[in-house]
This record gives sequence, structure tokens and C-alpha cells, in this order.
Amino acid sequence: MHKLLLLFGALTAMAFDSSAQEIKPRAYFSKDTIRIGEHVHFTMVIDYPRGMEVLFPDSSFNFQPFEYIGKSFLSTTSDISKSSDSVVYELTTFELDSIQQLALPIFVITDGDSTRIDSNPDNVFLQQMITTNIDSLGVQETIDYQNVNKAFNYPYLLIALGILAIIAILVAVFFGKEIRRRFTLYRLRKAHIKFLERFKALQSEGLESSDKAEHLLAFWKAYLERLEGMPYTKLTTREIVTLEQNQEFTDTLRLIDSNIYGQFNKSDIKDSLTRLKEFGIDRFARKIDELKHA
Repeated sequence: MHKLLLLFGALTAMAFDSSAQEIKPRAYFSKDTIRIGEHVHFTMVIDYPRGMEVLFPDSSFNFQPFEYIGKSFLSTTSDISKSSDSVVYELTTFELDSIQQLALPIFVITDGDSTRIDSNPDNVFLQQMITTNIDSLGVQETIDYQNVNKAFNYPYLLIALGILAIIAILVAVFFGKEIRRRFTLYRLRKAHIKFLERFKALQSEGLESSDKAEHLLAFWKAYLERLEGMPYTKLTTREIVTLEQNQEFTDTLRLIDSNIYGQFNKSDIKDSLTRLKEFGIDRFARKIDELKHA
């Protein structure tokens, strides 16, 4: 019985070996001529007895003088006694030989061992891009520094803008109120300095007439309106004193009105406008104090 098993195994191995001998892989390129760096397809087709295990080369195989890019398989077709497989390799070359040849093997697996069977070789021609003799071009070597414009790195720019946007959002969330308060203080101080400078300039021009006094009063109202958000320029003296409820302030405004619309007194109007300026300074100080303790 043992001898029969050995004999059967030997006959089976001989049959597989005989079948392997009959396997002839066919291989061919998809085109006859290629250029350096161009992709080309190399197709392998094999017919073999049904049930036999056959392996094709993978990406670890040496495809010299070509370089491996990828591969795709076609579905296996079979009948009662035979199967057919095919694989298409995508290759490229950077070699300068005018004729480049490739043959690939397949491996038949039998009882844990493998038998290599090579395909037929196929050639492609390399298309020459430079047909002129290089020596006749008069090319000269140089090691001089050549300034080359650097390409702008837009991905880095987008990353930087994204980081800045995130930082700006975090700053606005955690420090937005304080930033707005400080900006408001800065704006009010700057406006107050301009108010004092302009008020002094208008006073220095002289108050010889009621028109100049009225112009200075209108300027003061405009400043108070921006400072406190109250419509001083649209209010009459009666309406303003009603809002303020300040006797000294009321007397000052009424004295200014009597000089503008009645008997003009240069000395009285000058003192009254000075007190009006001091009132504006006081309101500015109160506004700053409110913002600091908000």
C-alpha cells in the first residue's frame, strides 16, 4: 500500500511537471516605441491545466531596465481542462538604450516547490528626443551662480492663514471685551486732545462777535454729542439744562445765549466759554472713569 502511494505521488508529480513543461507564457508591449519617462503596458497571458497554482511577478520583482508603476489583473477564464490568466503591468523607463527588452517569468507551485517558466522576450524602441549631435551644439559647462525664482508655497500660506484665523478667534473670545475697551479709551483720548486744541484755536481767533461765539458753542455741542451719544446739536439750551440738572451749567448756557442773541459782552462770553470747556473736560474724565470700571 505504501509503495502504491509513492508510485501515485511520483506519477502525479510527473504529470504536473509534464504539464508545466507545456506552459508557454506569452508577453508583449502595448506599443512599439516609447519616450523616456513615458508609461507603457506589458501584458502577460498564460494558459495552464485547471487546478494548477500559478503565480505572476509582483512589485518586488526586478523589472530592469524598466521601473514598476502598477498592475491590473483580468478575470480568470476556465473550461473543463484549462484555465487562462492575464496580467497587465504598467512600466516606465529612464534608460537611454535605443532598444529595450523585457521577459518575465511565471512560477508554477507543486508540492510546496516552484518551477520558473520565462515568457518570450519583447522589445520596445526608445524615441530619441534630441536628434542633433550634442557635440555640435557648442554647449559649455558653467558653475556660475544662476538666480532662480522660487515658487511661492501656497499650501504653507494657507496653513499660516488658518493658524492666524484660529489665533484671532481665540483672542476675540478671551480678550475681545478688553481689546474693545482699550480701543475705545484710545479713541476718546485722541478725540479729547483734538477738542482742546481746536477749542483753544477758536478762542485765540477772538470773540469780537456773537457769530464766533455761536460757532464755538456749536463746536462744543458736537464734541459732547460724540462723547456721550446725546443729540446736543439738535437740542435747545432749555432742553439741555433740563437734562443736566446742574445750576452752574444752566447759568453758563443762559449767559452765553443772552450774549449771542441779546446784548453782546466780550468779557462775559469769554469767561462763560471757558467754563463750558471745563465742563467738557469734566464729562470726558467721567466717561473715562466709567469705561475703566466697566
